[in-house]
Amino acid sequence: MNTDTAARVALYIRVSGEEQKIKGLSLESQQERLEAYAREHGWVIVGVFVDAAKTARKNMHKRAEFLRMMELVKQNKVDLLLFCRLDRWFRSVADYYKVMEVLDAHNCGWKTIDDGEGYDTTTASGRLYINLRLSIAQNEADLDGERIAVVFDSKIAHGTVLSGACPFWLRVNDEKRYEVIPEKAAILQDAYNYYESSVSQRDTIRYIRETYGVNWCNATFKRMLVDKLAIGVYDKNGRYNDNFCDPVISTDQFDRVQRLLKNNAKGSRVSGRAYIFSSILVCEECRHKLVGTLGNGIYYYRCNQHFQRGLCSHRKQIREDAVEKLLFVNLGTEIEKYRLAWEVKEEKRRKAAAGVDRAAVRRKLTRLKELYVNELIDLAEYKKDYDRLNSLLVEKSEPSTDRPDFESLEKLLDQDFRQIYDDLSREEKRTLWRSVISEIRVDMSLQITGISFL
Repeated sequence: MNTDTAARVALYIRVSGEEQKIKGLSLESQQERLEAYAREHGWVIVGVFVDAAKTARKNMHKRAEFLRMMELVKQNKVDLLLFCRLDRWFRSVADYYKVMEVLDAHNCGWKTIDDGEGYDTTTASGRLYINLRLSIAQNEADLDGERIAVVFDSKIAHGTVLSGACPFWLRVNDEKRYEVIPEKAAILQDAYNYYESSVSQRDTIRYIRETYGVNWCNATFKRMLVDKLAIGVYDKNGRYNDNFCDPVISTDQFDRVQRLLKNNAKGSRVSGRAYIFSSILVCEECRHKLVGTLGNGIYYYRCNQHFQRGLCSHRKQIREDAVEKLLFVNLGTEIEKYRLAWEVKEEKRRKAAAGVDRAAVRRKLTRLKELYVNELIDLAEYKKDYDRLNSLLVEKSEPSTDRPDFESLEKLLDQDFRQIYDDLSREEKRTLWRSVISEIRVDMSLQITGISFL
């Protein structure tokens, strides 16, 4: 890229939580200097992407703004990425080369403004120098992680909390320790007692809501039932302290509740309460999974975002047998839509394969060999990337090997199959649908709006 022209540049800024306090590394300071640098060179700023409180050790897939910037690159809307220092971008050699593949494919370069020396990616020695800088940065990050782990170990051993997040019945005091909120602890104790007598999470949640006006969902209440902080014990991520905070539930009662939870889970399976469409029925309105419920011997599914939390307008329940009927009515249309969508995607793949820049692939193979020779990647990683790149050099005009088994899907429409289906057990029916379908969307009018196949 010729940087003397009016290039389109994206500014990337990253600071960790501690670095935000340091002048020169703050978000504002980085952005001001990057914008001034771009103006001096007459470049057009097409976006500013800021990942605040994100460490360089964080997986790049967890940096939302970084991913957003890369999407802009993939749309060929960026000529140059501009950031302050190399370690603002990565502290991982492996991540660096994964991103470089994307940048090369879209003719996008990168530049730092604070590193005194320039970086040259066109020569072997220049690439080696970048590898060394990234390796040093990665080692520093690893050492920082080890020091942080030691600090966390010490904090847990001395009863100090690691963050401001608190369970329902606790709060963090001025000494950075958990302290009990008496009125909320009383609610938790009542919930434990009610659950022991009813052995029903749903009934307990309803009781707590009607008695105290506290609206828990199933997942929240389940977490409280298994959280060892209720008995004063910290037991997470390999760190343990049996006197971390004041207990509000006795150890004996906590153990009894754990046994009830375990036995209840086993009992529901033994009793044959297999919900055929659990985990694949989805609310069209809020996209949460519908939850199975049994009433008068009839299986229903409903949206608990409405029934438990009042956060969704989907207030109707759908019968399980109605879902089965709708499935057999809609399957033919949905399978055909699926086939057409796959064929369009396959045609695009063929065209993309025909347009592979073989010279660019060969350059990447040369770069990969240099990484292995310089011992910056191991043999397993070299073979994996070599096979992937080498496969791009092979003509791919033949059909894709991962073609969905449309024939098996179409068998679901056969009349003979429907007769066989009716003779299956509930568990067998559930296994069948889960083997071919990942999602069935149902709207408030109790109609299927879409089916996603595996």
